[in-house]
Amino acid sequence: MLSFNQEEGVCRVSGELSQAAVVQLWPKLDGLLSQTSERLDLSGIVYSDSAGVALLLHLVAQQKAQGKTLALCCPPEQLKKLIDLYDLQDFFIEEAK
Repeated sequence: MLSFNQEEGVCRVSGELSQAAVVQLWPKLDGLLSQTSERLDLSGIVYSDSAGVALLLHLVAQQKAQGKTLALCCPPEQLKKLIDLYDLQDFFIEEAK
């Protein structure tokens, strides 16, 4: 099950970000992020496919269209492989350890 948990400017995503999850989530995108969300913490994602990556990029574009920024951070290793495959490093930030 996919969940988005809001915490003071950070939205923590956990679960599987698969095509099936994206299809279910798409009608609810407008209310998915709080007005104060500035970062999307992806460390809790256990699996993502290309549809999941597309959803993340759509959320960034949606925030940008509203004059806001949304940083994608802490992708797990499996998601990092997709980021590298599609050359999307510019959309993700590295967290200092």
